[in-house]
Parts: sequence; C-alpha cells; structure tokens
Amino acid sequence: MLTEATFRRCSRVAVALLLTAWCPRGTSTQSNALPHCPPQYSFAYADPAHGFRICLPAGIKRGVADYPKDSTQFTGFAVLAKTNLEDKSLIIVRGDYDLLKSAEDFGHFTAGTVTFERTKFEEGSAGHLTLHIIYTWKSKELHFDFEHRSVNIYNFDPPQRPAQYNRAAQIKITEQIMSTFRKIVGRLTRSLPLSPHMGAPSMSLASPRLHSVNSESFRS
Repeated sequence: MLTEATFRRCSRVAVALLLTAWCPRGTSTQSNALPHCPPQYSFAYADPAHGFRICLPAGIKRGVADYPKDSTQFTGFAVLAKTNLEDKSLIIVRGDYDLLKSAEDFGHFTAGTVTFERTKFEEGSAGHLTLHIIYTWKSKELHFDFEHRSVNIYNFDPPQRPAQYNRAAQIKITEQIMSTFRKIVGRLTRSLPLSPHMGAPSMSLASPRLHSVNSESFRS
C-alpha cells in the first residue's frame, strides 16, 4: 500500500529527475533536435516569448552577449581553416539596435511567413574587420545579427598569409540558417514560476515539457 510518506519521497525523486533532464546548465545548453531541422542545422532553438524557432549548426554554444545588454548570443560556428575568417557568431537583439543607424540596406529575405529587412555593416581597424549581416523582423523589433570577424591578410608575411575568406559563401550560410526560421503559433507548456525562496524552478509533474517544444506548435 502506498503511504503518504512514500508518495512524497517518490514525488521528490521525480521532480529531481525532471529538473536534471530539462533545466539549463550554464550558457551552453542545447535544446533537443526537432524534426523540422535539417541534419546540418540540428541545434534547435525556440523562443516562445517572441514567437519563433530557428535551427543552427550542431555544437553551437548559447550565452548572453555583453552588448547589446541581455541579447542572446550563439558562438562556436565552424570557420574554414587557412582563411582570414577568425570567428563567427549570431546575436539576437530585441528592441532598438544602435548598429542599424550606420548599416546599409541589403534587400529583403523571406522565411516562412515573415519577410525580413536585411542590412549590412562593417566595423574594425587596420588589423581586424567585422562584417555584420542583419535580418530584422520589423513588426517584432527582433534582429538576427550574423557577425564575421576577420583579420587583415596584409598583416602577415606572404609565406604565412591566409587566404581571403569567401564573403558570398558566408552570406549564403546566413540565408540557409534563416530559411529554417518559423513562427511559433502555439506555446510551450510552462513550468510553475520561480519561488523567491528557492534556487531552482518548481515544476508540475503533469507538465514536464519545460524546454521541449511540441512539433505540432509550429507552422511550416
């Protein structure tokens, strides 16, 4: 017979297991792969608060950008060896983005049912140059900024000089990633709110989908 004490003990174990499976660990938590994501972009990121999901390359790390404050940053993109492209990242900015004031128009791009305004911007010094390719969801004031940081090839002696990276190819990759963008027309099942006296989120055992997304919640 199941006693009250046994029931409570089992409930605590179940909650602990759910927290272990679904709660974020630091800034590098990867969400479960979704069936909508192609194999080359198997990192599934969903933002139900802003109504979208997107697929990114495997091995990506998620964190918080220093600027703009509280923006979501993804790092760990692969770069081709022996070229001057040193680093690639994606920053998702919500609200006003000062960088757009200096950016130039770069046409439009449509993914799903959303048409993005696209701009580009370059910044840097004699030693480095960063190319920004920015996709803006105007109605949501949401900006997807793909940053490409490269080094000046003429800083190297000819024997050690890297090849100039292919900008057109890198821009094409941003288009491939943005083509996986879809609106979320449903909502995640929410966990209970954080208690001010507890360091971990409380959770309803009847609602285990803390970080997973129901595939039926997406519009193709």
